[in-house]
Amino acid sequence: MLFMRRGSVAGLTPGARAFRRRCGQTAIEYLLVTASLLFVFVMMYRALQFSIANQFKRGGMVIMRVYVESPY
Repeated sequence: MLFMRRGSVAGLTPGARAFRRRCGQTAIEYLLVTASLLFVFVMMYRALQFSIANQFKRGGMVIMRVYVESPY
């Protein structure tokens, strides 16, 4: 005699088992998509942050060069 704990999948009908598996698969898919999108947006943020910082440095160098060359 098998002792099953409450909520066990073994006692369910085949349709209910498939439904429960699909719900679990959907949850995993949502988690994977969320994690991948988070990774993509973090990488985009870092790339833009680096690019903008370099643009400010270049702009500052141009301003300083013009300031040093100007006699006034």
